[in-house]
Amino acid sequence: MIDGVIKYNIEFKPSTPLQTVQFKAIEKLRQRLFSLKLIGVKDGIGYGNISEKTDKNAFVITGTQTGHLKNLNANHYALIEEYNNKEFYLKSSGAIKPSSEALTHGTIYNLDDKIKAVIHIHSKPIWKFMLESNYYLKTKDVEYGSIEMIEEVNRIFLTTPPLENPKFVMTGHEDGVIVFGESLKEAELNLFDILGSFFN
Repeated sequence: MIDGVIKYNIEFKPSTPLQTVQFKAIEKLRQRLFSLKLIGVKDGIGYGNISEKTDKNAFVITGTQTGHLKNLNANHYALIEEYNNKEFYLKSSGAIKPSSEALTHGTIYNLDDKIKAVIHIHSKPIWKFMLESNYYLKTKDVEYGSIEMIEEVNRIFLTTPPLENPKFVMTGHEDGVIVFGESLKEAELNLFDILGSFFN
């Protein structure tokens, strides 16, 4: 499996870079996660992405293949203007195409209007820990960024209110873990809740 390849149907409109105010909070969080190597690069492939909802059907997300960069700027963020899970379609603008997981983020935002931030990190120890636990939700063995992944996200939260258990492990996406929350701060706290359980 090769990470970083966009699988969804995308309408990308190259435009001027986003304004700093649109991604400033994401970037501060990203730098913290990068320092912990929860976002980064492995075997030449960047991993990890963060998004924040800005409107009813719009959100800002880190651009594709930016995981290897310590710091991102306006050229490395994309604005998702429209997305449709059923049609596997996404429309974006900015100076870069969005992360290959952008539509998975959109699927999570569709679970509950209160969800405002999504974090996707990679960590083999955390991934294995969550897979072996009976507490964490797990997707089936499907590829990242695929229609099947969208279906899996909807399935695992079919009977579980998403904000009551806002974290899951991606069985078929090695090392992949996703958390979310009503804000970037809450999403980060949900991530550190996993880390706290792991180290204890």
